[in-house]
Amino acid sequence: MDGPSGTPAPLVLTWKRVWLILIAVGAIWLLVSARAALTPLVVSFILAYVLHPLVDALERRRVPRTAAVLLLLAALGVAGLVLWVSIAPLVEKQIATFAQRMPGYVRVVEGWLEALLQRFQVVPPDEVKKFLAKNLASLGQLPLDALRAGGSFLLQTTRGVVSLIVGVAYLALVPVMTFYLLRDMGKISGMFLFYVHPRFRAEVQKRLARLDELLGSFIKGQLIVGLILSVLYVAGFYLVDVPLWLVLGLVTGIVSMFPYVEWIVGLPLAVGLAALSHQDWLHPLAAAAVFGVVSPLGGMFIVPRVVGERVGLHPVVVIAAIMIGGELMGFVGILLAVPLAAAIKVGIEALYDYYIAEGPAAP
Repeated sequence: MDGPSGTPAPLVLTWKRVWLILIAVGAIWLLVSARAALTPLVVSFILAYVLHPLVDALERRRVPRTAAVLLLLAALGVAGLVLWVSIAPLVEKQIATFAQRMPGYVRVVEGWLEALLQRFQVVPPDEVKKFLAKNLASLGQLPLDALRAGGSFLLQTTRGVVSLIVGVAYLALVPVMTFYLLRDMGKISGMFLFYVHPRFRAEVQKRLARLDELLGSFIKGQLIVGLILSVLYVAGFYLVDVPLWLVLGLVTGIVSMFPYVEWIVGLPLAVGLAALSHQDWLHPLAAAAVFGVVSPLGGMFIVPRVVGERVGLHPVVVIAAIMIGGELMGFVGILLAVPLAAAIKVGIEALYDYYIAEGPAAP
């Protein structure tokens, strides 16, 4: 209710509002405490949000909604299975080859460090060799030792078996929850609006539509961008003969969905592995050239055509949101970072429209 001059009436802190604040704080505390259990729910919600337009399109073609959801999930499962069967043997072969070559890579690094330290005479040569032998020799067996230790832990300890069972159960819950979310998406949104006061319902619908616009543009667009860039990076790393070219290309393409992250994660790995494998200047420069071609290509041509200018989330905001979300809630926080940043942006827009853009009414 507005005051006599048309300005918003001052907020009165009643017991009802105090209880609502306490309930909100308790809900946030519960979510943060149970963040590990939220992973399948968050993944299911993201999948449902991405697939929701396709289900609506099938429903408009007179396909029953339940059948449309089942058909879409089945197609997605088959596509995922075919993709996994196609690339899994090659990925396993590349990882096994890399593990076998790891002792040689360690010796190369040891030689580089020894030459560098001796050149600048930081420490005596004998101390250099002793230090390198003590700290780098064990790295050659690190990949295999990690796999053996992980498998032993999972199979021989109660905690490991329980963790494995819980992980499999979480994985199995994702398609089930995605099905129910997709089937009842309209009911869920209607139920949410039912608990909104009728006086604010139109405004809430307006802001939710704006949030849907932001999230739809970012999530769907960035998934397409990540897929395209993954193909380009895989092809580029294959052409310049970077070790683990398939794994590294897929990882670089996935992280490229977030601005500039591929330069932080993918570039050092690609250049370093190329240098270790070939021990020359040409291959590391070629690996860096892949980033110099693919990343600007994505930024100047792919992203504007796929995502457009509708996202409205600055790259710095996206990176900061991911870092803060990961620090507070781990993997779940990373998944929720962009949606929460978009929701905060919509809330700030609402406050701006209500308190600043419209301004106080004339007396």
